[in-house]
Amino acid sequence: MLAARWHGRGDLRVEQVELRPTRDDEVLVKVHWCGICGTDLEEFRAGPLIIPADAPHPGSGRMAPLTLGHEVVGEVVVAARDGSGPAVGTLVVPDVVNGCGRCWWCLRHEEGLCPELSVPGQQDDGGLAEYMVARARTCVPLPEGLAPERAVLAEPAAVAVRAVRKAPSPMGATALVIGGGTVGQLAAQAALAAGATRCWLVDPSPFRRAHTESHGATRACAPDELDALLAELGPPGFDVVYECSGAPGQLDRALTACRRGGTVVAVGLGGERHAISLPELVLGERYLVGSAAHLWDVDVTLAVHWLADGRFTTDGLVTHRVPLPNLVDAALPLLTSPSGDVLKVAIDCQV
Repeated sequence: MLAARWHGRGDLRVEQVELRPTRDDEVLVKVHWCGICGTDLEEFRAGPLIIPADAPHPGSGRMAPLTLGHEVVGEVVVAARDGSGPAVGTLVVPDVVNGCGRCWWCLRHEEGLCPELSVPGQQDDGGLAEYMVARARTCVPLPEGLAPERAVLAEPAAVAVRAVRKAPSPMGATALVIGGGTVGQLAAQAALAAGATRCWLVDPSPFRRAHTESHGATRACAPDELDALLAELGPPGFDVVYECSGAPGQLDRALTACRRGGTVVAVGLGGERHAISLPELVLGERYLVGSAAHLWDVDVTLAVHWLADGRFTTDGLVTHRVPLPNLVDAALPLLTSPSGDVLKVAIDCQV
């Protein structure tokens, strides 16, 4: 099959590879679409970061070269031999948070914290390919009427759902999202869908701000307008702030924007250490929590249903669609030297 393989920093190749056999509890998925995530881009530009390039990962044993991609939607073409999971012909979103199933965290259904976590596209072969092997029982079927072209956003939507779940009940809350990428856009929508009365978004891109305001957020503003927004909002301020950019200084900015006693959910994953104001955290008795690994039966399932019933409005979020053979020449330049009109780039894997 054809697959996009990471060989090393700056070295991504679309090439023919052998497809490994499925295990008893796995299905073979014919990939329809696979989104390119910021982590894929960072591995290309600066990796190995998460990819175990120098030593086998204890959970998967995979080393580079490795097939990237974890935002996958496709069709089951070989069912699991143990009878678990969906039948042949089912359109699915394969979950990509695979724990060992035996450790302290996995036994408490916290697979994302497993010390032997194996994520396709990071520690095992992923879905930027014609086919992908996936764990059968955690494949989430698409509801009738949800097109794969929209379901390609299910994984980032699940990240947004989990981030919203990490804060206290958003019912009636005033929320702020810092960072207007795909996850930030979806986090704003998820906060409103979960009961927040108002949600603002901060991003330097006029294109992203305009997209936000056209999809239900109360208001979007540039970073240098945030102080004016806080003054206009007045006491007590934002109940919850979702930091989705990972950019330097923004986690501290999230703390100062959050009201005393409020919650900051850190979602963005930058490669640098971030300094924060301890007085803002400690004396303001603010809560600071990280959010990363979604659960297939809670976050992914809810994200899929919200995509199906329209609570996630996704028109315009996928700004570019590129065939798999053209990924290196056409998709990577969009992301490494982005213009103002790039949000999500989706790869058509039906070669």
